Amino acid sequence: MDISESTIRNLRKKSKSWLAILTYYSARGKVNLDTFSQRLRSLFEPALKPDILKEAVKDAIPETIEIKEAIGIKKRIMSRLTPDKVYRRMLNYPQIPGKKIPVKDRTNSFTLGKLLIAWAVLTDQIPRDFIGRVSSNVTRLYIVWRDSTGCLGLSDEECYGHPKESAQLWSGIYRTLIRETPAENLVHFIHVGIKALGVVIGINGLEKEIYNLLGQASRFVAEDVALKIESALKGNPNARKRINIPELKALVLREEARLGWSKHTEKDALKTLRGSLSPELKEAVDNNEEAIRSSMEAVGRRGLLNNLEAALKGQLKPRFIDSIWHFLQSLSSKVTSEWEFETSSLIKEQMVSMRQWLFRR
Repeated sequence: MDISESTIRNLRKKSKSWLAILTYYSARGKVNLDTFSQRLRSLFEPALKPDILKEAVKDAIPETIEIKEAIGIKKRIMSRLTPDKVYRRMLNYPQIPGKKIPVKDRTNSFTLGKLLIAWAVLTDQIPRDFIGRVSSNVTRLYIVWRDSTGCLGLSDEECYGHPKESAQLWSGIYRTLIRETPAENLVHFIHVGIKALGVVIGINGLEKEIYNLLGQASRFVAEDVALKIESALKGNPNARKRINIPELKALVLREEARLGWSKHTEKDALKTLRGSLSPELKEAVDNNEEAIRSSMEAVGRRGLLNNLEAALKGQLKPRFIDSIWHFLQSLSSKVTSEWEFETSSLIKEQMVSMRQWLFRR
């Protein structure tokens, strides 16, 4: 089974809608985390079926790869391990729920030295030679970490306590490991890892475990995003006012109905939008729902996240007004008048005479 590009695009669009709707309800102070967690899970659950994952793993990277391509893969990995990206992707979630096990015997802790040996073994390199190539750089990175944080260790608590310094440290270490590993060894390691992942996916009962983890991840992401949105809104109270407008509400109701996330209908969205119109525009629209419906469709095609941005800039309401006027003018230009007259016997006689004259020989 294959996941088409259109499926991925639709998933991205729906994810953006999820984010925009969460932002709207955050502005109103009416966020139900259970609801948004379930909505997020419903988006990704269809794409995480074991048969789909197996195909994705199988097609992740070709079995044979030229050295030029291997070097390209190595460069792409390096580009994704900059300090800023490490900070955003890996070290910005200190509140991930999990059971913390106290370290009783620190002599058995996983150290930097053990990490270097493990990496050398996994990538089929001689540990002594590899450590000789990277030790000076790793030592320098650690000294910078120690001097800037005052921490002697690298525990989760210490790294989470100093996220920026930690990002600098781990970005440097990761990039050192990748840089000093030959491209062909790196690709071979990736192949082995993907094959191992394929074996794991084939284990019976894994589907239930995947969905269980997806539920936990969805809950965490929903809560984390909601906290970040709320923090941003507190820092900019005017943004809350700009978001909490009927025009955006109408689009949210429309999108929730379209995605099957609520009992709202298109009529609810149209009613909300009509209620936001000025008395003059209401009078112009009268009972004509077509202009409002067409405007809703036209503006809605921009995407809910883009319309949220327009609302923040104060552009959404004017956009709706212009759109409605446009459709009103379009409808009025299509109106045609038909004049009807009684046909008397005199007119019939004249018409006969006229036809005879027109078609005379």
